[in-house]
Formats: sequence, C-alpha cells, structure tokens
Amino acid sequence: MKWLNRIFGKHEIPSTVAFNEIDVWLDVASKSLFRGLSSNAEQLYKEIRDIRERLEQHTSELQDAEPDENMPAQIAKVGLTSRDKLVKHLRSVTEKISIPSQTDYKTVLSFYRITAPSIAFVFDKSSKTLFHVRSLFSDEVKEVVSDLKQLRTALDQLITPIKRKERQIMNLERVPEIVKEIKELKSRIEKEKEKVCEKEEECSALKMRIETEGKRLSAIEEEEEWMRFKELETELSSLKEELNALESDVGKLFSPINKALSLLKKQDESGRHTLTPEVRKAIASILSSPIQVLDEDINKFLRSIANTIEEDASILKDRKRDGTLKWIKHLLNSDLSSIKGKHDGLQSRIEENKGKLSELTILKDRKEIEQSIVSAKGQLTRLLDTIDQAKRHIVSLEGQLRGKEQLLLGALEGIADKKIDVEFEFGT
Repeated sequence: MKWLNRIFGKHEIPSTVAFNEIDVWLDVASKSLFRGLSSNAEQLYKEIRDIRERLEQHTSELQDAEPDENMPAQIAKVGLTSRDKLVKHLRSVTEKISIPSQTDYKTVLSFYRITAPSIAFVFDKSSKTLFHVRSLFSDEVKEVVSDLKQLRTALDQLITPIKRKERQIMNLERVPEIVKEIKELKSRIEKEKEKVCEKEEECSALKMRIETEGKRLSAIEEEEEWMRFKELETELSSLKEELNALESDVGKLFSPINKALSLLKKQDESGRHTLTPEVRKAIASILSSPIQVLDEDINKFLRSIANTIEEDASILKDRKRDGTLKWIKHLLNSDLSSIKGKHDGLQSRIEENKGKLSELTILKDRKEIEQSIVSAKGQLTRLLDTIDQAKRHIVSLEGQLRGKEQLLLGALEGIADKKIDVEFEFGT
C-alpha cells in the first residue's frame, strides 16, 4: 500500500495494481482524472444552494402575483393557467435540487443528470407556457428565468472537470462489475476443484476396496473348500452332459417308430380308427417323452401297440407296417430296463452333488465378494465420469475467467490511457 500512498499524493495513475487493491486504484485514478473536481464542487454546491433558495422565493412571488386589471380577460385566463403549470414545474425543479454531501465524480454526475433535464424542460418544452406567463408577469418571470439560467450555468461549471471524459467514466463504472464477475468465477472454479478433490479421494477409496476384495477373492480360490467346490462343480457338469447324452440316445432309439405312432394318433383323433385307452396312453407317452415312458411298463406298451397294428392291416401300409413291427420287436429285445437304471443312477448322483454344493458356504462368500467388486467398479466408473465433467467445466470457467481478466485490463487501460499490469491472485 505504500506505493499507492506515494502515487496518491501525486495524483498519478499507477501502472501496476494488485487485483485485491483495484478499488484503491480506482480512487486514485478518479482523483487523477478529475483534479479540482472536489473543490470546484464544494464551491458550486454552495452557489447552487443559494440559487435554489432564490428560485423558491421568486416562484412564490410569481404564484402570488396579480395580473394588470386592464389585461384582456382571454389573455389573463391563458396566462393564469400557464402560470399554474409553470409554478408546479418550478417547485418540482427545486425539490429535485438535493445538494449532495459527496464531491466525487459519481455523485456529481448523478446530481447533474437528475437536475439538468428539469431545467432544460422549462426552456425547451415549456417555452410556450413561459411566453404566456411573461405576458402577465414579466418582472416575476424575468427573475425566475434569471435563476434558472444561473442554475444551468452553475451545473455546466460543476461538470466541466468531467466533460470529454465519457469513455473513462464508462470504464470506471464497468470495472466494479467486471471485478465482481471475476471473483464469482474464481469462487466457482475453487468450488469445482474442491469437488474434484473430494471425488478423487472417493475414487482412491474405491480402488483400494476393489484391490482388497480382489485379494480376498484370490485367497478364497486357494482354500481347500474351494478346490472341493470346483471338483463337485466339474463332476456335476460331467454328469449332466452324460444324462443329456443318454436322453438323446433314448430319443434316437424310439425315433424310427415316431412317424407311425403319430399317424396312429391322427387316425384316432380323426375317428378313422379308434384306439384303446391303453394304446392311446402308450403312444402319447412315447411321443411326449421317451425317457419318461421308461418309468412305465414299456414292454406292455410296446406289445399293445404291436397287437393293434397286427390286428388291423389297414392302419399302416405294408412297408411302414412291417418296419414298425420289426423295430418294436427290436425294442422289446433291448435291455430298456438297464437304460432306465442308468438314467435313474445319473439323476440320483446329480441331486447328490447339488446337495453337497448347497452345503458349501464358500460359493456364497465368493458371490458376495464378486458383487462387492462389481458394485465398486460401477461406482468408480460413475465417479470418473463426474470428475471428467467437472474438469471440463473448470476448463470452461477458466476460459471465461481469462476473458473477464482481459476485459478488466482493457477497462483499466481505457481509464489510464496506458498499459496496466494487474497482479491476479492466482494464475490463469
């Protein structure tokens, strides 16, 4: 601040300023740009106050004045109506002349902008009214006009130090808003960076959790119970494959008579030939599931079907009839009961293995760990997306910040008419 104080005493605009001291710089710059404004304003405030008092007095005198008795009635009527309008406006003018206590350029300019238009209104848009009033009260109007002209002159003298500096004034008024926007952007950037740090810490925790759960999973897979589980699982898979193969073989074993049985079924359904309930059941069972029909008296089923075909030669054509009977005989000579026993044995072993597997708790533990890992990886992915979005937002905000900083430099240089270096709080 010492350098600012030294320069302040000389009323010179500094070429370098810290961002957090721009308000002091603006004060120095305004005093440098508007030298003599304060003393000039103090003097003219007193003069304007005196003129306002005289104008109030002369306005009252105008209000109380009486027209000449010889004045034509029509002229008097117009003049009196115009006087009322003029008096109303003059009192509005004096009410607006509220002498400020400050003498800085903002206060002076604001005071001028409020007061000057009302005075100009009398000479411009109210000139006709003024003319009509003058025709009745020339002396009083002369005093009022004199006061208004003095006011106008004093106001012009008041802003003389400000004239031709509209560009600097515009920049002086822009700077505080730009500074505010820069501070808001910096605050938003800091908040976004804090959020990124928090999310990155969460990511680190999740990565550690995934690593820890992975180690637990590896440890489980090295335990003896897990080895037993894998053996049972492999054995169960092998038994299921063997069972499927056996069921497929059984299906193939009965497939040569399927077409003949289907034809018998259709003839029965159409009423062409009526099958006995026993034969109907036998055919339906074989066509539905050959492996399940082994649970029935399969030989009895086959014999009843063969008897039906033999008793009625019209049921099947000779070639189909002979082939079907021949294959049924082959089936009767096959050891179907051993196939059934093997099938039951495989099913029993499968159920036994399932029971053993269900007793093992290690699979549940492993699934819980795997689910934990999957959940953590999902959270990690979402967090990384959030971090990526936040970082892109930070880049966008930093771009906006650089733009605002350039606007600030331009505004400061527009005030000082020279290059200005701003020491920002942190790099961009």
